[in-house]
Amino acid sequence: MSRLAALKQWVKETAARSVWAYGADKLLPQLRACGVQPGSTLVVHSSWLPYNGFQGKPADLVRVFKEAVGETGLLVMPSMPYHNMSSAQWLAKGKPMNVARSPSMMGLVSEVFRRSENVRRSLSPTHPLLAWGRDADAFVEGHERAERPFGAASPFMRMLERDALILGFDAPFSTFTYTHFVEDQLEATLPCALYEPGTMSGQVIDRSGAVLDCPVRVLSAEANRLRRESRLVAHLEQAGVLHGARIGNTRLSWIRASDHSRESARFVAAGTHFFDAP
Repeated sequence: MSRLAALKQWVKETAARSVWAYGADKLLPQLRACGVQPGSTLVVHSSWLPYNGFQGKPADLVRVFKEAVGETGLLVMPSMPYHNMSSAQWLAKGKPMNVARSPSMMGLVSEVFRRSENVRRSLSPTHPLLAWGRDADAFVEGHERAERPFGAASPFMRMLERDALILGFDAPFSTFTYTHFVEDQLEATLPCALYEPGTMSGQVIDRSGAVLDCPVRVLSAEANRLRRESRLVAHLEQAGVLHGARIGNTRLSWIRASDHSRESARFVAAGTHFFDAP
């Protein structure tokens, strides 16, 4: 490491322990300011960055999120068992999603949450969700039967029904998988097919050890190529429903599920779109 690089690292380490430092006592009020109250449904997408300023471990961060919603609320995180590949590529490997053993590849906080007490995991072969709190079992139920992992029969619809608050903790809007539910709902307006034709074979091993065959639709390569999410982000920010803040060296962004769905539909209805034509 060069002297300049070492100096930069020292500055970041020092700032993380001093000017950027914050703990649960400051994060909880910030979450309240974002709109998270006891009884809320909170969906968290996160990255654990080394100089974020949070004075604690990932398990301490998970505890703050749980405290924010309380036992009458619901805390949700994604737990996809693959990273840096498409769901089609994952399914092509033929590896089952083991609900009890497959690690979450959605960041360290998500994996720590997966291992914490009383967390339930949905049985989707491609996009399993983790849930803790009120009605966690009901929230994740039936995901394995939803051919469209983001469709109306999936837990993503329950996020809308509960008007979940979707939060990015050092994670950009592009990680918010709820956007795929919005795309599913707006499928008729898309200039291309959202899903590949037909289904792919997926397998899930449930908590009893039973192997479940779960046919599932995957997002089309063309949709992934033509998506222009930055246009949607600009509209949501202009509409005042996509918010941002900073605590320590951590960037927070958040949006209500109902606001996301409503404003995305309004954006498309105005004659614009966040997908290019083929």
